[in-house]
Amino acid sequence: MAGGPCVPALARDVTRRILEALDRASAPAAGFANASRNCSAPFDELRDPVLEAWLDAGHEIGNHTWSHPDLERTPLATYLEDVGKGAAPLDSLLRVRGRRLVWFRHPFLHAGDTPAKKQGLASYLEENGWRVAPVTVDNQEWVYAYVYHAALERGDSALANRTADAYLDHIDDVFAYFEARSREVLGREIPQVLLLHANRLNADQLDTLLARLRARGYRFVNLEDALGDAAYAVGDPYLGRGGPSWIERWASGRGGEARQGPREHPWVAESYDRLRDAR
Repeated sequence: MAGGPCVPALARDVTRRILEALDRASAPAAGFANASRNCSAPFDELRDPVLEAWLDAGHEIGNHTWSHPDLERTPLATYLEDVGKGAAPLDSLLRVRGRRLVWFRHPFLHAGDTPAKKQGLASYLEENGWRVAPVTVDNQEWVYAYVYHAALERGDSALANRTADAYLDHIDDVFAYFEARSREVLGREIPQVLLLHANRLNADQLDTLLARLRARGYRFVNLEDALGDAAYAVGDPYLGRGGPSWIERWASGRGGEARQGPREHPWVAESYDRLRDAR
């Protein structure tokens, strides 16, 4: 779980409430799992029921590697081994249902900082029939989630409430930014892909967040349908460090600059550092 320690009972509760919010909004989603992250419980006793709950609710699941390695800091062979290890239990769950693993998402959205790493990973995914799930609306949710969880654990409801309000405003800001960047880079707005994590912040705020997106004019579609837009046929031309939005990657492929979207509020960044130091 991003944004707080992984506790089995909390993970189950967060999963239930996020799935309920998605159902209320008729919002299909894709959940990407690090198969080794087990909340100090035997991984198949927690991971499999959580992922089965996602599948039972009609959502996709995808591979986010076994242990969340950073491609920029990991030899390619070691990274590919981790990808394959992460895929195995997920594919097993899907095959019981007559399906197969399709989706992969890079940890940190790092897709390769050298030609050898980028091409090596892309070839490996293609050989296995796995598709990359891009992200167009990247954001700093994980910072807000950490502060929110820490505030709740400390009984600081004022900080938790302030953080939740700032988080929703931040999501509005990043959507406004990437809508504008889409028009600037592509000449139009496209179906967006939003990256969020399963955590207490989203379990508590997802109803409000999705309502705000509807108010912006969005309707919710599954990942396959979103990627049917012609913009995504371009693929990922970006080669370099970091993990920018795919809109920024397309900008770089056209000779432009991959920019950084809106960051967290300064007081949230300060709270994050203070709370991390106090651990």
